Amino acid sequence: MRILGFIESSLVDWDGKLVSVIFLGACNFKCPFCQNYPLAKDSKNLKEIEWKTIEKKLKDKSEWLDGVVITGGESCMHPEIIGLCHKIKQLGLKIKIDTNGYYPYILMKLVENKLVDYIAMDIKTALDKRYERACGRKLEIGLINRTIKLLLAGKIDYEFRTTVVPGLVGEKEINQILKVIAGARLYALQQFVPENARSQIYRKKKPFSRAETEKFFALAKLCVKEVKLRGKFI
Repeated sequence: MRILGFIESSLVDWDGKLVSVIFLGACNFKCPFCQNYPLAKDSKNLKEIEWKTIEKKLKDKSEWLDGVVITGGESCMHPEIIGLCHKIKQLGLKIKIDTNGYYPYILMKLVENKLVDYIAMDIKTALDKRYERACGRKLEIGLINRTIKLLLAGKIDYEFRTTVVPGLVGEKEINQILKVIAGARLYALQQFVPENARSQIYRKKKPFSRAETEKFFALAKLCVKEVKLRGKFI
């Protein structure tokens, strides 16, 4: 596990909280619309940050920080995340984890040991063969579904979120996602940003307008407790 990025102070990575953000390298998915693909590839051009450097900054800010967000890449593909969470908890800070949901057993262990306070899970598209196209690889959908069930069980605060990527996510896909997460606490619809996408094809795609995305918003309001739009919409 390599830490490849660190933001000391952020107000946008955990709703209502001032946090630091730790970025872990490597991801098991190859999403063509990914904005963090140098991180996802664990690029050797990215310099590793030592934990002791981050630890010092967290200690210095611990009195006014609300918590730490661990993201990536895919944070849960590293079993070492359990030890990292232990270290952060020893500083008296809350933890949010961003995940693609492919490692439910790591998440279960974190929840059972009270090492995480909030989980944000990305749901890429409808949970069928289209998911493989969105993730750029073959996969076991059952693992995704297991994480969804873990969160819906309500033992941890959470959100589901979907980046509304034209060609991968539309009204049909949103409806199918909503059938799976019906009754969820929070579902966030995130704007797709074509600049710097992994695939050149997706760099040329035009994002949905606000009006188009608000149709998805209205659908989601019928099925989940709270819906949010995130990002800059045309």
